[in-house]
Amino acid sequence: MNVVVAVPLDEQLASFIGKKGSENSITFYNRKLGSDVVVALLPGQEDEKVYALAESLLLCSEIVLSTSKIDRKFGEALVASSLLGKKVLVTNDNDVTALVKSAGIGGCRVVSREELLDAIVSGASAGASQEQVRVDIDKAFPVRGIGTVVLGVVTRGTLKQHDKLFHSSGKEVMVRSLQSQDEDITAAGRGTRIGISLKDIGDDEISKGDLLTSRPVGKSARIVVECRFSEVAKEKVGEGGLYGIAANFSYSECVVKKAEGGRLELALRAALPLEVGDNVLLVRKEVPRIFASGTVAEASA
Repeated sequence: MNVVVAVPLDEQLASFIGKKGSENSITFYNRKLGSDVVVALLPGQEDEKVYALAESLLLCSEIVLSTSKIDRKFGEALVASSLLGKKVLVTNDNDVTALVKSAGIGGCRVVSREELLDAIVSGASAGASQEQVRVDIDKAFPVRGIGTVVLGVVTRGTLKQHDKLFHSSGKEVMVRSLQSQDEDITAAGRGTRIGISLKDIGDDEISKGDLLTSRPVGKSARIVVECRFSEVAKEKVGEGGLYGIAANFSYSECVVKKAEGGRLELALRAALPLEVGDNVLLVRKEVPRIFASGTVAEASA
């Protein structure tokens, strides 16, 4: 089983979960537990890194909130977590029962550090291996003697050596080889932190947030999103509103073209690789900055 968890607040807790790996606004921590692998995503802690927080929450299947410090950042992470409907674990450093309840998070589990790893792995789902393959990319670089290598997370299906996939640019590429947790492998299921050697594309053609998919997925500049708004934020979204939007490992500014209740039509300043059904988070300037989540209902260039 491969499990990806977001650890928004506490570098020491992320270090407890796993060994520090690659970094690109989000730092990855990796740990093998028998046949299970846990990958923890720690977003950059600077205030301007709110998009990294949003990206880590979108890419994970579970969220671990440290209660060692109850401050504004904890409040922001709690509100953002409440928008996604994912499994949430909170540490037992401080009692946050009232805060969790006010944020509207149901079924949140309080765990000690000793219980944490078992709690993360228990109840995790392996996903359907027959789904169309999708890999969300966070980094690309050249390796002498190998060529283009990308790092990412398998977010759908089972990726196999020699697969032919489509990059977000529309270019078809071939998987030369796969590596996970410093081991060469021939297949990787959902939730796997993966390194992929690619043929037929250069590292300078690949950006953070790009996708590798079984079927072509282009970049969209206009989307319709079905939204869920935080009651804590009390944001009134109307036509002409300017916000940030985080999707997968990418983000852009966006303008609200039409607002009909929770259904928003958004024009993106930078086109993003998106599929119908993708989850997004909306960002504003005021705290809590992450104030709404949404599901992409329509996407077009």
